[in-house]
Amino acid sequence: MDTKNGKDHHVTNLGSMLDGLIPLPPVGVDIPCSMYGANTPLKINILGRLTLDFKGGFTAAVRTSSTDGVVVEVQGFRVEADTSPSTPGSGTLIALSKSDAPTVPLSVLQAVSSGGLEMLLHLPLTVEVIDKATGETHARLVTAPAKHATLRAVDVQAFPPVNQLYTLLEPVQLYPADDSAAAGTELAGVLEGADFIVNQSV
Repeated sequence: MDTKNGKDHHVTNLGSMLDGLIPLPPVGVDIPCSMYGANTPLKINILGRLTLDFKGGFTAAVRTSSTDGVVVEVQGFRVEADTSPSTPGSGTLIALSKSDAPTVPLSVLQAVSSGGLEMLLHLPLTVEVIDKATGETHARLVTAPAKHATLRAVDVQAFPPVNQLYTLLEPVQLYPADDSAAAGTELAGVLEGADFIVNQSV
C-alpha cells in the first residue's frame, strides 16, 4: 500500500478482500505490543558477530482502518538483549530502537494477491551498545538516511497480533551515528536477520 497516496500498488483491486477476513481495529486506538526475538544474528564491528535474544515492544497507533487495509504508526519501538545475562551487574546491553526519520513509510496490514493478509512494519533503526554497570552508551549505530528495516508477517490471522511471527526481510546495514552514511562511510555493523514473536500486551 502506498500510504502517501492512499493507494495500494503492492496489490491491485484487493481492498474488498479485507472485508470479513479479520475484525479491523478502530482509528485512533493505540495497541501496545510485546515482542521476543531469539537467536538474532547481529554483527557489530567493535564486538564481533553476536547471537542475541531480544525482548521489548512497541505501540501500534492505528491511523486508518478500512477494507482497503490498516495503516499504523509504530511508536516507542525498543528491544534489548543482554550479552552476559549471568552477570547482571556487569557486561553489555544491546538496544534496538526506532530512529527519527520522517521519510519512512507508515506500516500497513494489507491483502496480498496470493490470498490472506500480510503486515509490514517499517523501522529506521538505532543500535546502542550500553555498559550495564554505568548505563553509559559506548557506541551508537544507525541505518542510512534513506534506508530502514522491514519486518514482515504473513498469513496474518488476527490484529492486534496473537503469537504472530515477524521476519526481517533483508539484512540491515548500520553506520556510526556521528558519520554520514549517505557519503559511503565504512560499515559499523549489520543486523543479519531477525525473527520476532509479537503479541498484544495485556
